Amino acid sequence: MKRNLILLLLIVFQFSCKKGTEKIQINKEEKNLEIDTLTKLLERAKETDTLEIINLEPYWFIKSGKLFAKNAKSAFIVNCPTDSTYRVRFFTENNGKWIKNDELENLEFFPIQNEVLMADYNFDGFLDFYLNSSSSQGISLSRGHLLTINPSTRKIENHFETRNLANMFPNRKTMTIYADSIEYNLKGKAVWKLKYQWENGKLKSTNQKIRTEIE
Repeated sequence: MKRNLILLLLIVFQFSCKKGTEKIQINKEEKNLEIDTLTKLLERAKETDTLEIINLEPYWFIKSGKLFAKNAKSAFIVNCPTDSTYRVRFFTENNGKWIKNDELENLEFFPIQNEVLMADYNFDGFLDFYLNSSSSQGISLSRGHLLTINPSTRKIENHFETRNLANMFPNRKTMTIYADSIEYNLKGKAVWKLKYQWENGKLKSTNQKIRTEIE
């Protein structure tokens, strides 16, 4: 991990990725290297209008730009301090300096299934972030952590109500979210798309579903 963190500092300006399998608990010196990596990423983000970097090992993700306001730059950064947890940080730029608005730790995922997806899940016109935590075999059902940014408080909102929803897909035309579900019975199994909608900042079921596949 120490060697990989040093290497990331050297290649971050080249937008490259390095794969590996080494997983070692971060000690004090490696923690300092993690902070150095974060600093380098934020420096790079300050120099460009928009930035997106994904490094696989050690895992780092950054998306920066005018993500949540037309006149203010922000940065959303994810790394994995262990092989089964995410750490998320959200920054905004003020007078040329990065201000950390919020941070979440210990967001769990199954090893090697870490991935960050971006889409406008709550239809407010800005990107939201979905951190994958697990994927099943067979008919793939991916579940994870849906994180949105509150534009008023500039805090990260973790939507715990979506943790068991699989393959979430936002449909802007209907302003609803679809999630997959498998139903088993004596005849086999059926795959349904369940329909959800936002109410007072929470995703709630509409009690509507569409059958998409049956075996």
